[in-house]
Amino acid sequence: MTAGRIRWAQLPHAVLAAVGARLGVPFTATDTEHSAAAGVTALLTLSSGDRVFVKGQRERGPAPEAVPVGEDGDWWGPDWSPVDELDLEQAVNPHLPASAPRILWRLDGDGWHLLAFEGLSGRDADYTPASPDLAPVAAALAELAALSAPPDVRMPSAWDRWGYYCTPEEKELLHGTWLLHTDPASTNVLVDDGRARFVDWSWVAAGPSWIDAALWGMRLISTGGHTPEQAWRWAARVPGWSMANPKALAVFARAEARRWHDLATERVPTAASIAQAADTWTDYITRRTA
Repeated sequence: MTAGRIRWAQLPHAVLAAVGARLGVPFTATDTEHSAAAGVTALLTLSSGDRVFVKGQRERGPAPEAVPVGEDGDWWGPDWSPVDELDLEQAVNPHLPASAPRILWRLDGDGWHLLAFEGLSGRDADYTPASPDLAPVAAALAELAALSAPPDVRMPSAWDRWGYYCTPEEKELLHGTWLLHTDPASTNVLVDDGRARFVDWSWVAAGPSWIDAALWGMRLISTGGHTPEQAWRWAARVPGWSMANPKALAVFARAEARRWHDLATERVPTAASIAQAADTWTDYITRRTA
């Protein structure tokens, strides 16, 4: 389990009791492993047969070694907390694609903040070249690419997220008003009966519509073992990709690669291999768009 995470059974008794009272029926809890942030994530299976996915964070507090990013310097600055991610995910949830899981309820108290979502069925997406999941994932990305970022929800911009790895002159290249997931890892996509659904929207942002496709292309290389040519062809299935400014694609790919190299330097698990794939993707995009 990720460092800093706790298991469902380790939550304070008062928190567990509050969840039980909110559900009103007996349930069993299965801890899940994918979420990287410190906290708790679990799938609750109710005696009625319904399922509820719950993610939670401890009471708000400064994140250690937080790095300010973006022109406002306040998204990952010293006042940032994982609870801010929960707040943002809750605020944006009504504006997400129809395929995204909806929030059912929230509980705050006894040192914890919990969000409960529809418990989706399915398995993690398979990103290998012969996988039947690729077309449904491309369709889910196309659904997302058609959505503008809601104007009444304050969220990070692409520049807030990646500007740290760019020059000031490149800011306009990452400008956009489209809704972005920004983390299309295979573990954030559930596939069931030929349909792909993106989950974990805690890193939602606003920016150019092609960014999620660019990130997916890199993941197809790092996770699925695709060649850059194959990854490009899949990314091109997402609306907006073919209209992207070639210079912007190259700038963004370089920024994402630099980000993963920084994570590798910090010894984040799997970051080194992802950084290698990001370099491969960046080199290909740079050559193709030159």
